[in-house]
Amino acid sequence: MSISTVPKRSAGVAFGVLGMLGFSGTLVTTRVAVADFTPLDITCARIVTAGMLGAAFLLLTDRWAPPPRRFVLPILIAGLGLAVGYPFFLALALQTVPAVHGAVVTGLAPAATAAIAVLRTGERPPRRFWIACVTGFCAVLYFAYDAGGGHVSLADGWLFAGMLSLGIAYVEGGRASRALGGSVTLSWAMLILTPLAAVLLVFRANAIDVSDVAVESWVSLAYLGVVSMFLASVFWYRGLALGGIARIGQINLLLPLTALGWAALFLGEEITGTAILCAVVVLGSMLVCLRARSG
Repeated sequence: MSISTVPKRSAGVAFGVLGMLGFSGTLVTTRVAVADFTPLDITCARIVTAGMLGAAFLLLTDRWAPPPRRFVLPILIAGLGLAVGYPFFLALALQTVPAVHGAVVTGLAPAATAAIAVLRTGERPPRRFWIACVTGFCAVLYFAYDAGGGHVSLADGWLFAGMLSLGIAYVEGGRASRALGGSVTLSWAMLILTPLAAVLLVFRANAIDVSDVAVESWVSLAYLGVVSMFLASVFWYRGLALGGIARIGQINLLLPLTALGWAALFLGEEITGTAILCAVVVLGSMLVCLRARSG
């Protein structure tokens, strides 16, 4: 290994950790924001904020040229999954369940992404890949059943739909990112969706009494647009480019555990032994899943 490779990989890890930490705050801030904003408000605000930041990024980096036509559909699908499906379903779920609950379920994101990639590309991973996926899913299902007092709630359905949306977004966005770069792909995805989101946001603004919105809800909404939707993704993609997808991708496995910590620290939510156990089982399962697929 050359000496110059070490700082590059270290920088990749640093960017990856920053991206993961930015993503991990999504559950807590969404939980706060849904107290004063609807899921539609939150989704549109995230898109418009990220769209403006994306436009600034493309202008400042002189990458304003439209993407080739063959990448438009993957970019659109990625944007719909990442900026519409995931935040909308997440906000719907967190209206009725705590952020701790969402943190455990979102641990399935790596498995959802890997499984969709397998189906999309026609890969044939080893049996341990599917065993790991099923184990992680069963752990989450048990947690949802236990937390729901003996039944799986509608909120869990929304969370699973969010994970599916996120998996589709990562797979389709990855196709474009290999040619255009992750930050450029993200920026164009947000720009494509911004006009409609802006119209819906203006329409919804008339129904929001600004004086009744708590300061923490405004701060959370800003976080979701600036950090969760844009900056965390920029850091994450930069980390993948510098440190390698396989290595840096493992960092995101810590996201559910980090989100559990934020929920306890900022919201005072109780972290049960079942939540910790299931989160650890999911973490281990996802690690096996990713290694089996890349092996």
